[in-house]
Amino acid sequence: MLIAVGGDDAQTMADAAQQGNPRLKVVAARDLDHALSLARETIQPEDIVLVKGSHSVGPEHTAERLAQRDTMNDDR
Repeated sequence: MLIAVGGDDAQTMADAAQQGNPRLKVVAARDLDHALSLARETIQPEDIVLVKGSHSVGPEHTAERLAQRDTMNDDR
């Protein structure tokens, strides 16, 4: 699964990724909070997650929040 973050650019990235790999589940998120919400709805406990993005967007904060134990247990 790929969650692209950031308005119109996110949708462009999501569309390009989907075109390159039709079996990949791709969604666009308007901001990091929306991305976190989408991830929480989708990620299973055994999944491996790569959070990647421009430093200016702050993906490390999303990664930290996803790594918190209660993130997967109804911390919504």
